[in-house]
Amino acid sequence: MVVARGRRQVVLEGLVCSDATVMAWEEGERDRWAARASALDHGREQDDWGLAATSADRLGDLSSAQVAWLITKGPEGSARALIGKAPTLRQRQRSDLGRVAVARFELDALAFALAEAADSADQLGLLVLPFRGPEPAGLVAGWLRHLGSARLWARTWLDRHAEAAARALIPPAAGRPGRVRQDAEEALRHLAVIGHGPVTIKTAEGYGPAAHTLISELLESTLSRVRADGGASIQGALFATAPPGIPSGERSPGLRKAKTPEWAWSSGLPEVRLVRGGVLTEEDVDRLLAGLSRSRPADPPEPPPGDPAPADGGVSIAVESSAARQPLVEPLDPETWELVAGCEPADLAGFGRALLDGWLSDGMPAAQAWALLAQAHVGDDATMDLLAPLVRSWPAKSRYARAIDGYAVLATVASDAALRHLLAIEENMSGGATNDRALDYLEQGAARRGLSVTQVADRLTVTHGLDAGVTIDYGPRTFTVVTDEHLTAHVRSADGRVLARPPKPGVKDTNPEAYQRFLQLKKDLRATATAQAARLEREMLAHRLRPASDLAEVVLPHPILGPIARRLLWGVYGADNRLVRALRIAEDGSFADIDDMAVVLDGDTPLGIVHPADLGEDLAAWAQIVADYEIVEPFPQMTRPAVTLTEAERAATSLPGFGPVTTERVVSLLDRGWHGDPGSSIRALDTRLAKELPGGLELVVTVEPGVAMRASYTPAAEQRITEIWVDDSWSGHWQRERRTPMGVCDPAALSEALVEVFALRG
Repeated sequence: MVVARGRRQVVLEGLVCSDATVMAWEEGERDRWAARASALDHGREQDDWGLAATSADRLGDLSSAQVAWLITKGPEGSARALIGKAPTLRQRQRSDLGRVAVARFELDALAFALAEAADSADQLGLLVLPFRGPEPAGLVAGWLRHLGSARLWARTWLDRHAEAAARALIPPAAGRPGRVRQDAEEALRHLAVIGHGPVTIKTAEGYGPAAHTLISELLESTLSRVRADGGASIQGALFATAPPGIPSGERSPGLRKAKTPEWAWSSGLPEVRLVRGGVLTEEDVDRLLAGLSRSRPADPPEPPPGDPAPADGGVSIAVESSAARQPLVEPLDPETWELVAGCEPADLAGFGRALLDGWLSDGMPAAQAWALLAQAHVGDDATMDLLAPLVRSWPAKSRYARAIDGYAVLATVASDAALRHLLAIEENMSGGATNDRALDYLEQGAARRGLSVTQVADRLTVTHGLDAGVTIDYGPRTFTVVTDEHLTAHVRSADGRVLARPPKPGVKDTNPEAYQRFLQLKKDLRATATAQAARLEREMLAHRLRPASDLAEVVLPHPILGPIARRLLWGVYGADNRLVRALRIAEDGSFADIDDMAVVLDGDTPLGIVHPADLGEDLAAWAQIVADYEIVEPFPQMTRPAVTLTEAERAATSLPGFGPVTTERVVSLLDRGWHGDPGSSIRALDTRLAKELPGGLELVVTVEPGVAMRASYTPAAEQRITEIWVDDSWSGHWQRERRTPMGVCDPAALSEALVEVFALRG
């Protein structure tokens, strides 16, 4: 039966896809998935593992190693029971465990694969690829808007199973309005855009004439947009929708007040003057509002991240949505841009802030979030100053989507004010997906200026006026502010004497408040120097580099960065972030090596702040040079606790442990970025703690008897560190054989982690 719903929505009731889900492996794919069992080395089997397998339905009683053993080669009946009853395993190496389970049990693993993929679409969406049928079709249809690897798995599945996808998705695409219908429609549009339109329309014929007409119109409208766009923006064609507040199909320049909130009515907004004279007419204001109401994030970046089948047959590459490149704000259409360009910038910014205020007062409705995104087109520095504190507060109020929109606005504007706010936001966040997105937007905003984040931070560091000269003017007498190498502010009197502070104003001084200005400047200068030293220390730990020309032209001439940089040891770094040569900055601003010989660098040479662990056997010599020149470091560098491995230790695959140490000290590692095994049983003792290192590695410490996984369990008072070793971060760290030499690790990151471990000894 055909039922009309509203002006344009048509619902076809009673359409059902009766296909059964089947396996559809590509050539050699099942063998490749099964071969991932070799990566699931579970360590030494225990005598009770076979017995435990008979109770596989009690997943909480199995350790991570037992689960891996059971799935890869345990008794088939028990393994099938585990796969059939466990909605998700929630273990490390879930991608490999899932692929092995699907390869071994095929359709019996369907529910398991769907649950795993739904639980973590970015990382585990690939598990649905060999299944062909309605269940995976419904799941992947909702992934096309994802920014991470989930989009890759969805696109791959739809292209691979196009006809089955069409049969499964046509009924919901013709069903009742809602998210399920929208997802199905977008998946069908995607099929049309990638060349499966004919098979989709032919499939629709099997559901009757009404379905054929409905799907044909849907796909034709999509392909028309692609042709009109010259094929330049497939995603734009797929996801083009009517502006919020404007009915579908009504794209006239004016806004209908009945369809928009009152705060967006032209009659209640500030007047906007034109550059050529006069003001925007009411008709043009309506056109401007219509254009701004179409503000949205740009199309998701192409191509999508991830690789389900690397050429080496190894770990699939999956990119979390938080780590994927985030979209900026889509540029305005030409007509709206022409209107914006003709307006006085200050008036236009005030107009935009009025919209923003109205949206905020209305409770920030998601349907009108365009009022926030529109600030990327009309906002000025005052807008950025207003917006940034709001954006910073929104994650704490669970307004994550709006915070990300705010980041997109700041990065799209990319003015000094906007980037300064992004720097402050990223610096003060504690971590997590939202922080990852803030850093991504900061990188994109910097790139819009042709710079790295480090270069932007250098250029935006405040000078407190010291570059131009600061005077303390009492009226009859003035003092010039000067700073020493430690950035402590003093004043120089007219007779040339340097004073710790200006004398207190006397009765003849007409501007006594200048004294308080000096005290405030001294306080602000101290805070800025401390913050910049902390930033440079973070850059040392993260191996952030800058071209040598920037050091000479931007950093050293800076009245605050220069004195800090001169007291640090710098180094030339290679493509792998390995130190090539360490250098100090001489008194005249030139570079000198360990033999105190002058060194001339090309302006593009990448320079970074040296971590003491990078120096190897040269550490003692450089420490002596720093002492001889009486250099007072702005933060611990040569005096920093560091662990430098010998050649034998670098070649080794593990380091010996030590003990005993108190359990309390071992547990304290969890407060410093270490983690236990998330797949351990809640009743088990965790015998491995790990910390992430660059390059997809982790430093692992093995402890005995182990740390309790629940507060109600009383652990032993003391522990022994039995071994320190390095492993791939995706591994479960269960294997008995150590495979990774210690020397492959980034020396600085490894040193920082080892210092924390060895500090357990007290």
